Amino acid sequence: MKKLITIESDQCKLKLSQELFSDLVTYDNLNDLTHHQYAHNSLLSMVNDWNLFVSFCQKKNVSPLPASITAIRLFLEKESQQRKYATLRRYSLTIGLLHRLHRLADPTNHRQIHFTLSALRNMKKGDASQASPFTSKHLSALNERFNSSESIKDLRDLIIYHLMFECLLKRGQLRTLLISHLDITLNDTIRLNIGDNTYELSEQLCQLLDQWLLVLARHDGFLLCKIDKHGNIGSEALNDSSIYRIFRRASDTLNLPQHLSFSGQSTRVGATQELYKQGYDLRQIQEFGRWFSPVMPAQYLGKHQFSESEQLVFKKIKNWD
Repeated sequence: MKKLITIESDQCKLKLSQELFSDLVTYDNLNDLTHHQYAHNSLLSMVNDWNLFVSFCQKKNVSPLPASITAIRLFLEKESQQRKYATLRRYSLTIGLLHRLHRLADPTNHRQIHFTLSALRNMKKGDASQASPFTSKHLSALNERFNSSESIKDLRDLIIYHLMFECLLKRGQLRTLLISHLDITLNDTIRLNIGDNTYELSEQLCQLLDQWLLVLARHDGFLLCKIDKHGNIGSEALNDSSIYRIFRRASDTLNLPQHLSFSGQSTRVGATQELYKQGYDLRQIQEFGRWFSPVMPAQYLGKHQFSESEQLVFKKIKNWD
């Protein structure tokens, strides 16, 4: 979603900021410039992108802000030797944003940059790798391994695998789940409320959650929390690094090869494919997984042509400089 960021109008402050961003910057520098509008991981990526571009410009003895069309083109072509198209596109967006936030003309909107990106896109077509699907067979195997364990970490991780697979959760949704999102009925059936969607959880997951709630011994706060090396449950939410490690643990437990290792997106990929096998159509999967469009479920199902055609709906036609 496009951010509505107020751009500084004071010319003196703009000049100072331009000087600051003509060198390597920190997370806090960019966070202040964008008025704290971006999520933590997005800001980290943007800081890394910008600093990479600044380093390139410094080696070439050219200005990064404002940057020349040639400098950006050479930078993208150099990085294309080791980066995927999606990363190159993100570099371009970051460079353009930093110029606009300093009331400078956006050099990435020049036709030469558009032509460069178009050529790189064609050259790297198909280089985007999809997360390895996490399937019901994987879930069953993990149940066999952890279900009889007395470790609270095993219990928590097994709940995470179930929740993310059964409800097609994103990492951010998992992080922010609260105990209050659970609806426990009289017959011990548990439902999970996510926005306007309600999911009736499997019998096995309900049993796991009953055990977990007894261990938590509280009625509010985050449902899934960090556990330290001594087995103590904290009150703070999981972060992306924690979720990454939890899914890599699943990969290691199942002895999967490196190229088939799971990520936090694997459950959405696998669940999408299984829903399709069960007879759900794209629109039904889109609604079940809470997507705004069928673009991603189509991508997960290998319907690339349909996915690309749906993406055109969201593309905004801009005039090139």
